Amino acid sequence: MLSAAHAPALAEGFGSASSGVLYNPKRGVELENLLRLDDAARRRKTAVLTRGNIDVLLQELNALSLVDEEALEQVDAEMALLAARNLDETFNEFSESDAYARLSDQKRRLVDKRATEAALQRRLKERKVLFLRLGAQSPVIVYGAALMASLVSNSAMHPLDTIKVRQISLRQSKAKSSASFDEDWDTDFEPTWDEVVGEGGFLSLYDGLVPNLFKEGLPLALYLGIYESVREQLMQFDEGKAHPILVYLVAGGIGEFFASIFRLPAEAVKNGTQVGMSVQEALETNVTSPSARKNLFKVWKIVLFRDIPFGGVQLAIFEYLKLLLVFFSITAIDPEAPVTEALFGAFGGMVGAFVTTPVDVVVTRMINERKAIADAGLAADTPGMSAIETARGVFAEAGGVSGFFVGAKERVLYWGPAISIFLTVYCRIRQFYLPDIGELSI
Repeated sequence: MLSAAHAPALAEGFGSASSGVLYNPKRGVELENLLRLDDAARRRKTAVLTRGNIDVLLQELNALSLVDEEALEQVDAEMALLAARNLDETFNEFSESDAYARLSDQKRRLVDKRATEAALQRRLKERKVLFLRLGAQSPVIVYGAALMASLVSNSAMHPLDTIKVRQISLRQSKAKSSASFDEDWDTDFEPTWDEVVGEGGFLSLYDGLVPNLFKEGLPLALYLGIYESVREQLMQFDEGKAHPILVYLVAGGIGEFFASIFRLPAEAVKNGTQVGMSVQEALETNVTSPSARKNLFKVWKIVLFRDIPFGGVQLAIFEYLKLLLVFFSITAIDPEAPVTEALFGAFGGMVGAFVTTPVDVVVTRMINERKAIADAGLAADTPGMSAIETARGVFAEAGGVSGFFVGAKERVLYWGPAISIFLTVYCRIRQFYLPDIGELSI
């Protein structure tokens, strides 16, 4: 395995329209030097391997290790991949041969180490080819995959989002009711299941599904498109190549900044329908009137403190965990396997959801306050509380910071599987439209 001191600087994406695995060695060689190596030697079989020609294997491995992958274009990358596969296969065959068995323990350990390095080179070349092919895909496939993945993941997880919204709303209503009747507020109040589902029963948890699909469809496609474009630009700089996780965070945050502009109005309508309003009522209360739009702008400035960190964290974790599998040459786990993508996506979504829950509570209450103003018969242009006033109210009602984590469990349970489903479906659709990398031939 490569030591930390000699490990390559890697940066990868999960399938962007313009991404790749970048390899930045201190010095490079022309790809032709690799391809000039004895073709017969590259395709030799175990039967003719001896200790004497192990030097040829090491020569090939050294040449592969010095290939500057940043300079590789499609055809050159595929030629390098063929060479890497031949080398990896030869090392594997030799490790099962009689010649390998006759080596001393020290030499066997050296061969095993070089075999691990050969496997790493194969995986690096495979990923380079994969991302070059992904980068050549039509934007229709890229954004279509994001849209379809969004519809699937949000449809599957919508009931949990409804539970979270109703829990926050019921606590908010209970607190206002207690204040109106000069009653002591029970800071331990938790809505019952019957209170959450209401008279509509379990099916009512799908209230607001259509607005939720609008909320995440176009914004997620926009989010990924901007994320990938920004990441590509940042990766052109040496600092970006040296700190890929910072690039993921920044690019994800910028993508979410623009996506949130389109997402918030749909979120306001969705929240309204989840707490008992019709779509028309939710539109009038939260979006279409001048006072509603003014409130939306006020809320949007707070939404940025939720969506930008969430958008950056979830993708940074997802991509960096895949990056580490290649960096540390963990061959037992395929970073492109659906199970791997699902697990890493779930972890990224759960972490991102949890750390942004406090802001989500404030945002949800500020949106729901428009309904409370309407229910109280107050004028539509009645100003609501500011974000700071809302946060103070949450703190006072809960008697501490616990109020900022109301619905945290539901939010984590929603976004963990939702991001897992989203990224897995997105990557599967993108790769479905690629030729099988296993059938590569030149």
